[in-house]
Amino acid sequence: MTRIAVVGAGLAGLVVASRLSTHHDVTVFEKSRGVGGRMATRRADPFEFDHGAQFFTAHTAAFQAFLQPLIAAGVVATWNARFAQLGAGPSPERRQWSDDYPHYVGVPGMNAVGKWLARDLRVETHVEVASVRRSGRCWRVTDTQRVDRGEFDWILLTAPAPQTARLAPASSGIDSRASNARMQACCALMLGFDTPVKLPWDAALVRDADISWLSANSSKPGRSDAFAIVAHSTNAWADANIDQDSALIQAHLLEECARIVGPAVAKPSHQALHRWRFANIDTQSGEPFHIDETEQLAVCGDWFIRGRVEGAFTSGDRLGDRLARLL
Repeated sequence: MTRIAVVGAGLAGLVVASRLSTHHDVTVFEKSRGVGGRMATRRADPFEFDHGAQFFTAHTAAFQAFLQPLIAAGVVATWNARFAQLGAGPSPERRQWSDDYPHYVGVPGMNAVGKWLARDLRVETHVEVASVRRSGRCWRVTDTQRVDRGEFDWILLTAPAPQTARLAPASSGIDSRASNARMQACCALMLGFDTPVKLPWDAALVRDADISWLSANSSKPGRSDAFAIVAHSTNAWADANIDQDSALIQAHLLEECARIVGPAVAKPSHQALHRWRFANIDTQSGEPFHIDETEQLAVCGDWFIRGRVEGAFTSGDRLGDRLARLL
């Protein structure tokens, strides 16, 4: 049985691990405490926040087929939000999302998708891989605590491009592409309110501001009734300010929220910040994964395609298909 190490338990890593675990010995290493990557949910009782990916759509037949069992299991549902585009003209554009063009979310949180995929996998969390190196005909994995995590026949790197660049050997040919992939940051502001704020929309795309997105997280299916708002900064603002003091970032984004929405959001009962250093990437060209059959090393992730949920799935699924046939 082939021993495979997957570095990263985001969607791409979980998809490729699921494809291979039936016939091979697969271990997934994840530096965080949970799985799913940017398909993330944070809870601060009684509030819930999807502070990473807000929703996803399904354009390809492969992704649509992948979603069907998750929908049947109640892990994924459509979010028929009242949508608005703010700040782009004299009056906001508004429309109702519907099942005619589904916008999907995980239930009861976005992290439910990763948990569902990981349920039958061997996933070791709180393990940050520091190095992968050749040891004879195998790969040896060592974490940042200098713990030897064992030998593997194949290494699959599924982390964001800058993290992959640090791990990939120069001989692999992928380190330069990963180093040159410009990933963009995003700051997520999470606001909870004891009294619901009356809004004419559930989800809003914002123009001409340092905030690009606003959503009433509590409007999503399966969520707590406690009123919660998630605000995402623009990638450009986050790139320029990601290392600022947290209090300064929170204060600025809250001020932007109040300017856009109104003074009713200026005094939340709960607020928190999360910095996503590698949140997005522009549309890419080329193969949706990298594989070196001689070195027995492969790489996948949304950064091969675009920083979207479907991009992560497609990269992991296509690599999984290739490796399933190869092995």
